[in-house]
Amino acid sequence: MTNHLKADVGIATITAQGILFNGRFYTNRAVIKKKWFVLAREEGQWRIPVVYLHNYYEAIIIISLSHQEVSLAMWVNIKNLNLEEVEHYHKELNQLKELKKNLTKEIN
Repeated sequence: MTNHLKADVGIATITAQGILFNGRFYTNRAVIKKKWFVLAREEGQWRIPVVYLHNYYEAIIIISLSHQEVSLAMWVNIKNLNLEEVEHYHKELNQLKELKKNLTKEIN
């Protein structure tokens, strides 16, 4: 008996809360670093292609055509989270990264 993975291509939406695909939110480090969620909040949502495995919801593969990149995004269960808290978390994380960047420049 051979097990085959069944993958397909879909379209996800980049929102201020995360990467929305099939009713679930996903995220990854590269997307946060590039401030996609901030851009979505400030400039509006946009859509990107993704590859996903049938009956597997833990992760999707996002395809950024404009950056010519492919990366894995993990499912974030936000059922019990307030979306404002999620946005605040992303904002605080990006501010800490900016602070680290500025401090590194000053030290060097």
